[in-house]
Amino acid sequence: MATSRTEFTRRVLIVLGIVAVAVVLFEVAHAVFGVVLLLFLGVLLAVFLDGLARWLSRHTPLARKASVGVVLVVLTALLIGAGWLLGPRIAEQVAALTEAVPRTMERVEAWLRQFNWGEAVVERMPASPGEVLPENASGLGAVTTAFSTVLGALVNVVIVLFVGIYLALSPSLYVDGLVRLVPKGHRVRAREVFAALGTALRRWLLGRIASMTVVGVLTAVGLMLFGIPLAFTLGLIAAVFSFVPYIGPLLAFAPAVAVALGEGGSAVLAVLGIYGVVQFAESYLITPLIQKRAVSMPPALLITAQVLLGVLAGPVGIVVATPLAVVAVVLVQMLYVEDVLGDDVEVMGGGEPAEATS
Repeated sequence: MATSRTEFTRRVLIVLGIVAVAVVLFEVAHAVFGVVLLLFLGVLLAVFLDGLARWLSRHTPLARKASVGVVLVVLTALLIGAGWLLGPRIAEQVAALTEAVPRTMERVEAWLRQFNWGEAVVERMPASPGEVLPENASGLGAVTTAFSTVLGALVNVVIVLFVGIYLALSPSLYVDGLVRLVPKGHRVRAREVFAALGTALRRWLLGRIASMTVVGVLTAVGLMLFGIPLAFTLGLIAAVFSFVPYIGPLLAFAPAVAVALGEGGSAVLAVLGIYGVVQFAESYLITPLIQKRAVSMPPALLITAQVLLGVLAGPVGIVVATPLAVVAVVLVQMLYVEDVLGDDVEVMGGGEPAEATS
């Protein structure tokens, strides 16, 4: 009897140990995954800087590192100039937006209270933002949480900047290091894959930036023509959020509706029409034209990648979901379809189909 109890205890301890190890490994993998996504953002920045430096090197006698330096100086000057010229206006409109949203919510609440079902909805809503926070999140705890969040975001931005700049200055150094990890017989193919990945990501970024610019301008102009307040800031929000396909435009639509609700029914209809027309133009006119020289992705694949990475890594996962999907598709095309199956395929972001290699 004692022996059976001892054996049972031993088995329970083994199971608990396995569960504990699995939990620790999961937490470690989750943390490492977050770091990898952060580094991938640095890679995207490097691809962006590299594309500009390549263009500058082709049109000037500047060497590569000098071209990257010029690009960094010009971009920094543009950001400082834009902040100096547009910063006060943006800050003013953002402040007005933060004031407009609560007023709009009060009007929506008053409208809902006219109905029995609306009264039930209002009763379930938090009466103030403080109720959404945990009880211990008030006072010093809230300040500490906010400070740590801002500090963490700043550290992440600095990491992305340094990774992107160093990769852009000497990409061959890092590519050579990765290629050396591949068996000698496959190193030529590895360089081809890295080159194809760089081309695909550059063209994807080009397409996204062009689409963001057009969406932002069309949104701002349309809102101005219909007299919607905060048109400039709402157009800027629409441009930035459209970096993330499908999900981004939906998020950018919310503040515009909140502003329009405070102006009346005609403003709401105008906003619905403007955003509908802009998204129609972006989906059926702008994007097809851009994708002739950029990269196109199947919508179902993009949405699936966004959902999966959003669940695994939160907002950062959603932001990098599309470029990671581009990387995955290129790897499958080159390493599986071409090398394993032996079929010819037009590699995403590339030109003519590459010949299959053994």
